[in-house]
Amino acid sequence: MMKCSPFMTDENRPAAKNQDSRRETWLRLRGVAKDIYAQYGGGEAYLRKEREAFNRGMERREDLIAEAMGLSPNKAEIAKDES
Repeated sequence: MMKCSPFMTDENRPAAKNQDSRRETWLRLRGVAKDIYAQYGGGEAYLRKEREAFNRGMERREDLIAEAMGLSPNKAEIAKDES
């Protein structure tokens, strides 16, 4: 029967220790933003508000582009659909 080298075992320990360290770090970080999102009514409410703000901003930018191109909003919609 072949014996395992003690060096092989030592090589595996740092990897296992490193993995345990990562796992511990992740567990400490889990839920760190819970209190922050609670101020906004929870994570889902926060994301909903962010999406709404983003969509309003996109609509404004589209209107500005259409205005700069001399298109009415309806023509801009048609041009967008054609491309």
